[in-house]
Amino acid sequence: MGRRVAASGVVFVIALALGACAGPVEVVSANPQVITIRHTPDARYQSDSEAQRYCGQYNKTAHWRTSTAEPTNQELTIYDCMPM
Repeated sequence: MGRRVAASGVVFVIALALGACAGPVEVVSANPQVITIRHTPDARYQSDSEAQRYCGQYNKTAHWRTSTAEPTNQELTIYDCMPM
C-alpha cells in the first residue's frame, strides 16, 4: 500500500512540474495587422499557435517578426498578420 501511494505522489509531482514548464501565453496587444504575445521561452509553440488562430480570423497567416527577452524570464513575440 505504501509503495502505491508513494508512486502516485511521484507521478503527481512530475505532472505538476511538466505543467509548470509549458506556461500560458498572454496576448498583450492585437489588431488585424499585428499581434504581440507574452510567453515563457518554452511556450513558443503555443505562442505560434495563438498567433495563427488570431490572424486566421482575418483570413491572414501569422509571420514571426521578432522576439525580445524580458527580465521576468518571459519573452514578447511580435507577429505580422499577412494575407494568405
